[in-house]
Amino acid sequence: MAQQNKIGDIVGSLSEYRNLAWKCVRCGLCRMVNPEKLVDPSWWENCPAGSRYKFETYFAPGRHELVRALTAGNPEVEITERMVEAVFTCTSCGHCQANCHPIKELEPMNAGLALKRHLIRLGHGPLEPHRILIQSILNYDNPWMSPRSARAKWANRLKSLKVKDAAVEKVEVLYFPGCNDSYVPGLLDVARTTARILDAGGVDFGILGEKERCCGSTAFRVGALEMFEKYKKANIEQLNRLGIKSLVTACAGCYSTFRNEYRGELDFEVLHVVEFIARLLEEGRLSFRREVPKRVTYHDPCHIGRYGGIYDAPRKVLASLPGVDFREMCRIREYSFCCGSGGGVKTAFPDLALETARTRIREAMQVQADLVATCCPFCEMNLADASQAEPGAPQVVDLMELVSKAL
Repeated sequence: MAQQNKIGDIVGSLSEYRNLAWKCVRCGLCRMVNPEKLVDPSWWENCPAGSRYKFETYFAPGRHELVRALTAGNPEVEITERMVEAVFTCTSCGHCQANCHPIKELEPMNAGLALKRHLIRLGHGPLEPHRILIQSILNYDNPWMSPRSARAKWANRLKSLKVKDAAVEKVEVLYFPGCNDSYVPGLLDVARTTARILDAGGVDFGILGEKERCCGSTAFRVGALEMFEKYKKANIEQLNRLGIKSLVTACAGCYSTFRNEYRGELDFEVLHVVEFIARLLEEGRLSFRREVPKRVTYHDPCHIGRYGGIYDAPRKVLASLPGVDFREMCRIREYSFCCGSGGGVKTAFPDLALETARTRIREAMQVQADLVATCCPFCEMNLADASQAEPGAPQVVDLMELVSKAL
């Protein structure tokens, strides 16, 4: 699905999208859930920015207008602060492209990414909140302004489990926690839980610890392409030297970046941990003994869903958990509603990110879920913020936490 819709494909220069932009007839399909997949008219919206601002420029057709105007021989529009806001409020979720590309073969999300880079080249970005992230990555190899020496501290509390150092020991699988699960206090347990699950499955794995670098996803999503290429090159050289068979990560952003932006340049397979766990279950290497008596719904992260086509694996894992009463929301799989935090939106436009997440939490409340499970640290953080803001809302957890409870 992702490759068919060119979501996650290499994004070209803005001029490469000019002809495609001219083909946009403003049919409006990019503004809504695919009508054939619409379960409840109450949940018809699909574009976080457009749904909030309700102005054409914030939707894909309006961004197509910007592409046409800015790529004319003499640009036909002046770049204003409001225009910059309209471009950078796009979460790059890909929902518009998932609808449009199968029918019209247009690439509105890719055009939106090209718009961000074009504005940066003209001096209208990165946005100030994004500059702070970028400088932090340059200084510390992570966007959280935390020292490199703290990257593997999450592993210190694993007690009896000693994790191998993949930089000096031969391993079959590299576990790549990523910046969020390594540094964000509320997510450290996801890294520890994932390590314990891999150990329970008899996986020969290790980590890079302090030598792990940011995958570059953050820089890439906000349009800082030159910096991203620098990190990509360094990571490819380091990772290919390890001799691993697989790289496994619990971060949807890391997964999407390695799978798509590093495509064809890595000497091993890249898997999201939920795919890997589903494989262990199929091979009989992992089994569950404890019940998890909860009503659970699942939020499809954009970066493993529309960007990676991973829809069945998390549902298979949930179906295998004893006691779980699994309930689907209305907008699921390739038509799932974005959590609102992607594309640098959580950092630069926190109100938009929170409002989008609250909409998603209310959708989960409609199916009377106790828990919202997901497989992305950004989704987990943003949806958790929304859950705290909605009275009676379900708790948000990483799917690996439920797997761990069932072992």
